[in-house]
Amino acid sequence: MKIITHVNGICGTNTYLIIDDGKAVAIDPADDADGILQIAKSHNASVTDVLVTHAHFDHIGALRELKAQGARVYASEDYKLVDELNAMFVGDASGLRFTPDVTVRDGDVIEINGHSFEVISTPGHTPHGVCFVTDGEKIFTGDTLFRLSIGRTDFTLGNKPELIKTVKMLFALDGDYEVFPGHGEPTTLDYERKNNPYVG
Repeated sequence: MKIITHVNGICGTNTYLIIDDGKAVAIDPADDADGILQIAKSHNASVTDVLVTHAHFDHIGALRELKAQGARVYASEDYKLVDELNAMFVGDASGLRFTPDVTVRDGDVIEINGHSFEVISTPGHTPHGVCFVTDGEKIFTGDTLFRLSIGRTDFTLGNKPELIKTVKMLFALDGDYEVFPGHGEPTTLDYERKNNPYVG
């Protein structure tokens, strides 16, 4: 497994590419479809699947183009709320609307390219946000958990008490995990348990 971080878009979103044997999974394709495809190509891979942690514009801007190129899209029911979630950022959000190939729910396990991606429901930043636990070792947290921070809840449909509850649930997972957030530097779950100032 090779994990490549592509920081792109006006919000500096982390788009992750997990590459194995000529195939790539893209997580949260921000808005640079050409760049994402080029990175995959430079590693002799094609983007076969896309995982979406939540439906804010800065995590799905390239989604429709990747889907048009044949990528299979996995997303939660956040996809139904694209207009409400993004109106305050982009006004008319109709250009962001999409329908996933697979609607994921808490507890689902997706098998792609020899890896398992367990879906954990993590509401708070958005109503139906999810995290993906990969091979029981890594968590792609979107905007739920950052290094020494948590996601914002002052956007439309955000819910701070629910987000705090969600992060505490992540902290209660057994063992340590590498954490790959939607923005900023990677961290570990154990480091955040001990040092994150937003969750007591």
